[in-house]
Amino acid sequence: MAAVQGRIPDRPCRRRKSGFEDPRGTHPFSDRLVCCRLLSHHLQAIFIGMSNHFTTLSRFGIYLFALGLPISHVPAQFGIALAVIGWMGRGMAKREWQFEGDAILALLVFYMFWNMVSSVTSPRPLHSLFALADNEWPLLIMVMMFWTIRDVNELKRIVHLFLASSSVAALYGIVQMFHGYEFWRGVELTPMREYFRSVGFHGFYLTFAGFMMSVVFLAGSLWFEKMERIRWGYFAVALVGLFAIVGTFARSIWLSFGAVMPILGFAKGKKIGLMVVGALAAILIVAFLAFPTAWERAGSIFDPSQNQVRLNLWKTALNMSGDHLIIGIGEDNWDYYFDKYKVEGFYDTTVHPHSDYLTVLVNAGIPGLTAFVGMWILALIVGVTTYRKTDDPFLRAISLGSTMTIFGFLIAGIFQNYYGTFINCLVWWFVVGLLLTAHRLVKEKRL
Repeated sequence: MAAVQGRIPDRPCRRRKSGFEDPRGTHPFSDRLVCCRLLSHHLQAIFIGMSNHFTTLSRFGIYLFALGLPISHVPAQFGIALAVIGWMGRGMAKREWQFEGDAILALLVFYMFWNMVSSVTSPRPLHSLFALADNEWPLLIMVMMFWTIRDVNELKRIVHLFLASSSVAALYGIVQMFHGYEFWRGVELTPMREYFRSVGFHGFYLTFAGFMMSVVFLAGSLWFEKMERIRWGYFAVALVGLFAIVGTFARSIWLSFGAVMPILGFAKGKKIGLMVVGALAAILIVAFLAFPTAWERAGSIFDPSQNQVRLNLWKTALNMSGDHLIIGIGEDNWDYYFDKYKVEGFYDTTVHPHSDYLTVLVNAGIPGLTAFVGMWILALIVGVTTYRKTDDPFLRAISLGSTMTIFGFLIAGIFQNYYGTFINCLVWWFVVGLLLTAHRLVKEKRL
């Protein structure tokens, strides 16, 4: 049959080599697949190119945390978020995730798991789970530091930013002690005879005292290890931090210093240990003579009549835990059970048991308390081991100062709730991050 006039003759269609050849021409599915593959390759190239930017973002987040924490928890929280985003972005971009294992992390996982079990089985499971997340998420700063800080110079920047900002907070606390006014929030401070109770930028004297303890131990250790370049700068930071602590009139932190400072000295030998004990005694005598109110406050430690509320809270906590030894009552259910288990007596506060150990025992039972204490025992062992193994003066100082800070919190935590205080929990995990990072650097680079 003759071809129809004007009809365009059939021509072979050009086909892309896509692996989905169609004898009739290019299949729409083939084109879409090719486009998706090209888009995927382009996105992957972009992410790989951005991996360095994600690393920078993570570093910036940690720097922001260290610089902001002495002044406010707001930039510190933003810093943690940026560090996590940067870590996740780098991992997705390079398809290579920064992970590090450690026995402390294993105990931490069990501790969190058991607390979740306690919360889920509590009378208020959602409330308890949200409270658990709110109280424990500061541990992310430790994880980010341990997993991402790979260079000792980066660790130095973090510590120097933290100490520089903390020195401002310490000076502000000393001004508060004499002036009696908290300019940051516009409130008058609690009078302590002729002086006033310092609260720093964080608004509460116990929080400020616990925070300054970490500053004194870190700066003092750096001075102690003879970091020649700016050694006396470290000494100045430690000194103003110590006087800021005196101005808080926080007895539990004073007790921590009495227990921990001799260890700091004896770590360098018997002679130096005795010198440190003598120097500490001299400083305390001068401080208490200059501030008689501080001497009265210290004497109240041994007066049962001035500790009756704490003793009543401890007895109530033991009564409460007696019926929940294994699972506990779940996070933040103390108020739910308080009236049922409280002992008779005077109370001017009932917010918590006034002891970190009793708080954990009540919340998560004996398994939770065992994991909690085990984490810190391992941390102390890691600190001592790192201090002995390295010849690098900075890493020795960080391991020593971090170990002393953790030990100080453990002593103070007998008498007060420091781990459950948000700012103190942040600085506690920050110090653990410093310690584990120093430990990993020593182990990997044999510094």
